[in-house]
Amino acid sequence: MPNISLIPEVLYDPLQPYQWIYDNLPLENILLRQELINTAVDINTNILVDSIGTAGTLSNRLNQSLEDSGYLKISAIDVSDHNIAFHADGARTLTASDISLIDPLDVYQLPSIVPFVRMLEAERDKLLLVSDEATSLRLQLFTEDISNTVLFDDEIVELVDTDTISWEIEEPNKIKARMTFPSSAAHSHNYNLTPVHANIVTPDYINYKTTSVSTVYVENSLRVYINGVRLNEDDLVYVPSAAASPTFTQLKFTENFSAGTFALSSAITAADVIKIDFDISLV
Repeated sequence: MPNISLIPEVLYDPLQPYQWIYDNLPLENILLRQELINTAVDINTNILVDSIGTAGTLSNRLNQSLEDSGYLKISAIDVSDHNIAFHADGARTLTASDISLIDPLDVYQLPSIVPFVRMLEAERDKLLLVSDEATSLRLQLFTEDISNTVLFDDEIVELVDTDTISWEIEEPNKIKARMTFPSSAAHSHNYNLTPVHANIVTPDYINYKTTSVSTVYVENSLRVYINGVRLNEDDLVYVPSAAASPTFTQLKFTENFSAGTFALSSAITAADVIKIDFDISLV
């Protein structure tokens, strides 16, 4: 736009026979509107000039990528950085009528009819490992009690009932595990019993029987107490003597549950009080 501020304004002069202040008000409003129009046109002109770039004119730039109808030119798409990551997934559900209308050679038709999803390179690599029409499941288990991992490959994996877990199948594809109380866990508790010396005639105060008949007990259920202190089977424990001024001795025990016996790591005295607890299996 030309600089209209250089064009003289036509306003009444104070020396002219008019009420020049009031009579100039409508003319001043017209001049203000002209300034606003001029400013708006200048802004749009600057935008168009900035969009020209290095192609000479804005129309040159548009002609490089758009057909006369407004569609994108295929040649313009081919030369661009056409990355699939910038596309959106297709969400349309393909129907039987859609399939009958598909023309594989029509590149404009396929995106609008065929649903699709993008795939990461790592996902595509993993998909290549799947055989065509695969129906098998490959299962690998990692267990602490087995040195090597167990691999089930192309074979049937059986879920077998145990005394603590039973399996149930609910149609069509649900498997439930039910916990049960095993009969092997049934047992009775024996508390605060005094063990019997393994050799009653000449006791060594080291080797003991649970009872006079060497009652067999549940493995790891034996608890040994000397002068009120519980011993440990793995680590030595400081145990006070029964004297008025006690001394401390390190003790532990070793069990033999199948024989109904146990042994101390070192001998105690006749004054020491020894008590035991253990469980007896009822099966």
